[in-house]
Amino acid sequence: MEEPSSNLVRCHELLQNVLQSAFRITTILFTPPYTDIKKIDLGLRAMVWTDYNEEQQNISFGETSGEHRLLIVKSNLGFYNILALIEGKGQPDFLAIGPFRDEELSANYFTQILKDSRISPGEIQSLKHIYEQMPYALPDSVTAVVKHVLSVFYPNFSQIVPELMQYAEQKRDIDINRELLDAYTIEHAEEYRNSLFDFLSILKTGDSPRAQRALHSFLENARLTHDGSMREYRWLLHSLNNYCHTELLTTDIHPYHIIKQMVSTRTKIDSITTMAKLEQMPNEICHKYCLLVKNYANIMYSKLTKDVIDYIRLHLEEELSLSYLAEHFNKNASALSHSFSTETGISLTNYIQQERVREAIRLFNTTDFSVSDVSIMVGYQDFSYFSKLFSKQTGMSPRDYKKHR
Repeated sequence: MEEPSSNLVRCHELLQNVLQSAFRITTILFTPPYTDIKKIDLGLRAMVWTDYNEEQQNISFGETSGEHRLLIVKSNLGFYNILALIEGKGQPDFLAIGPFRDEELSANYFTQILKDSRISPGEIQSLKHIYEQMPYALPDSVTAVVKHVLSVFYPNFSQIVPELMQYAEQKRDIDINRELLDAYTIEHAEEYRNSLFDFLSILKTGDSPRAQRALHSFLENARLTHDGSMREYRWLLHSLNNYCHTELLTTDIHPYHIIKQMVSTRTKIDSITTMAKLEQMPNEICHKYCLLVKNYANIMYSKLTKDVIDYIRLHLEEELSLSYLAEHFNKNASALSHSFSTETGISLTNYIQQERVREAIRLFNTTDFSVSDVSIMVGYQDFSYFSKLFSKQTGMSPRDYKKHR
């Protein structure tokens, strides 16, 4: 048996720590020949089926051709595993994440397990304590974290679309969902790809109306990827969020802003409890990422000016004097000021004031912080000076704005 690569070992250790901390979910590294396969499900199948023979269980991923894959496996026993195929062909090294459940324990939950897995009620009673200890998490959220960590070590994982699979208990092996694949023709798959790429290329321009029209076309082609349930539609939204965030990472927008938007969107998707509100999310996701482009893309600026703008936006609460910025970027203060105003059409000092007032407006609109707190948070210890600048740019005092927002 070959030892796993050091890169894979580091990836496993980081993923194990992150998932354990965030969801209490276990991550196990398997290398061929696979042993102790029952660890994938904590031995649940061996406990339920008396004819279970671990040596006869088939863990086969088909012809992977060395490609990375991410499989979300739903068991009839009511839990999920995520399998990340990493290295090798035929029998690749893979990471097994789970098991975890995505439903609260209830009588209906166990009734459905009885129906799907053909086991006796007595067996359910003996397994209840295992389900009570099993982590609870949304598959979409876990998958997003898994993709993010894997992409650190294997960048092409950021482009991989996870495959939803069903564990057929009667055969006791993993089969891909043929019904979903059979619904696609070659032509439809190409339309799906082309409409997605068209949408993402327009998204990078920041043109929200055009991007939303392109998004509508993509969603028409993506309909076969979900069955109309909230769970599947939520999965489609998470995929859309990942596509948008990954595409904008190829631009000159600072990744901090992109990741912040991605996490915010993911949290909102998970918090929605009605189908009607989920169906409003595609346009909102599109609009928010277009705003990122409009607000943070500086395509025509030099690298130095882009770096200065990014630094200012990320350090509004800190000292941002011309002399400090010149020292930070190892530039002559006069030269830095001249190049910045020439490229942007606004002086460095005025730009800093503008960004601080804009951030103050955002805080007033989204939080309940006091005016004095906001003043400090955007870098002004002198409240009267902050109030004067705010009034000059908005036409009203901070207190009046907060009162009538």
